[in-house]
Amino acid sequence: MTLQDETVAERWDAGGDQPRGDDPQGDDPQGDDFDLGYESIPLPEVTRRGESRRLRAERRRAGRRRLAIRLGGVLGALVLIAGLVSVRPGSGTRHKAPAQGTAAGTANPVVAVVAPVLLAQQDGAGNAVTLAVLAPAPSGKGGTLILVPPGTMAEVVSLGLQPVGKALQLGGPSRLKATAENLFGVPLGDIATYDDNGLAALVAPAGPLTVRIPERVEQVDRRGTVNVVYDAGPRQIAPADVGPLLSTKGQGNDLTRLARHQAFFDAWLTRLKAQPSAIPAQPPTLQKALAALVAGAWQTRVLPVQSLGTTTEDGELYQVDAGELHDLVVSTFPGRPAATSSRIRMQILNGTGAVGLAQQVADRLVPAGVEVKLTGNAGRLDYAQTEIVFYRPSEQAAAQRVQKALGLGKLVLSRNPLDVVDVTVIVGKDFR
Repeated sequence: MTLQDETVAERWDAGGDQPRGDDPQGDDPQGDDFDLGYESIPLPEVTRRGESRRLRAERRRAGRRRLAIRLGGVLGALVLIAGLVSVRPGSGTRHKAPAQGTAAGTANPVVAVVAPVLLAQQDGAGNAVTLAVLAPAPSGKGGTLILVPPGTMAEVVSLGLQPVGKALQLGGPSRLKATAENLFGVPLGDIATYDDNGLAALVAPAGPLTVRIPERVEQVDRRGTVNVVYDAGPRQIAPADVGPLLSTKGQGNDLTRLARHQAFFDAWLTRLKAQPSAIPAQPPTLQKALAALVAGAWQTRVLPVQSLGTTTEDGELYQVDAGELHDLVVSTFPGRPAATSSRIRMQILNGTGAVGLAQQVADRLVPAGVEVKLTGNAGRLDYAQTEIVFYRPSEQAAAQRVQKALGLGKLVLSRNPLDVVDVTVIVGKDFR
């Protein structure tokens, strides 16, 4: 790997002076005295040294998924979610709370913002088959319930592009939470994960619920016999039956199942609104989120995605519509730094070989408005100092934002621009 002259690089250390010189590309934000005299810095090769067989297999699968996504875009085979599922943004039932005012001259009380919570249902294989983000409004009354298709493709740090529901099986609740935070660009207060028995206990205080099944759910056995699992219309669902209600796919696609999810959550939240004592006390973060949602008007939204088709290995896969996701996040999480500014597209390369380093870096950068697009190992694992590589002078400000968020690292300008990321962080041994 060819490195820039060290004496020049030192001038880009945190707090150092800006280099001066000419701007042959003509896009220097500081004028014609910006030095582009670095040697070319090739993108580090990703090494597989020290990885387990399982991680190598997951990386290969991620590579195939990336190719499938690119081909899907070229062939124009993407189908908007709005045409596939009856659950549409803003279509959820709204429950209005009585309007409350303040006396003239009285200051509005300070309301503590209730953190959003990711609620996940885990199947027998360890994957998340139900994903719902409970996002209370800043006022603490009402909010938004976001349903996430488990097949939504997302960057799982150190494992590449994966269905978001698979992150739970690959790295547990913390990995799923980190993946969802990177996907949305906002911090989630907690994650609550349940198997079927756990869901039954969670819903038990509310008792049986009348859930309006939007359409009949059928399954076909090996002999071709059609079995009706749920008829359309109102149906009494006992707490012990909630898990199968949510996880059963039937003959429709996964987006059809989300309409059933909406029906369940509407029934459950409506019961909790009428019977606050049925709100589960544990965990406290989920209790606060549920109490806030039912204290006002809530709506159900679906993560905006496009269909990528179905694979034998992973089932139905979806790609996020970035533009619509930004609008959803801004309206659902107002005031969040990452939601109100342009996110920096980031690649993280481990330059030390330390286990879990990329995730630690991502945990620090995502709340600062960074979207992790790629992760892996650097071409060598002996970096003493973290390098923050940017590819155009116009990306200098983004690199400096990353440097500030990390609190360390030297800026490096590369002449080999990438289309998929704005900045690459090569993590060195100085990262703490």
